[in-house]
Amino acid sequence: MKSISPISSFKIIPYTILFISILFSISGQLLMKHTMSHPNEGLLTWEFIQKLALAITVYCLGVVNWILALRTVKLSIAYPLTSLNYVGILFGSYYFFNEEITLTRIAGVITIFLGVLLVVIPLKKSTSN
Repeated sequence: MKSISPISSFKIIPYTILFISILFSISGQLLMKHTMSHPNEGLLTWEFIQKLALAITVYCLGVVNWILALRTVKLSIAYPLTSLNYVGILFGSYYFFNEEITLTRIAGVITIFLGVLLVVIPLKKSTSN
């Protein structure tokens, strides 16, 4: 009898697409914030429109990847994983916009991460004889 290894049964490509979706989503949100962080710049200037178009395009690439990932990844697993956006936005906001990372925010991100683990990690089914 042929045994299936855990690695071969794990669908790496759909999960890679899902994580790419998360990265595009984080990047798109950070680009939108960057675009809107210049209050003195007019909203209808060519430069503003280009920045906004780039941000929306990046975000939309995340949506496209999300749709592709949903073809094979269970929604009950994929959706909780998108909460990793919180982690990316927290660190991206700190790095790019000098936003403060407080102990409360770190505790919140750890809570989210642990919650995602509880939802995503498969539990072994108990077999009763």
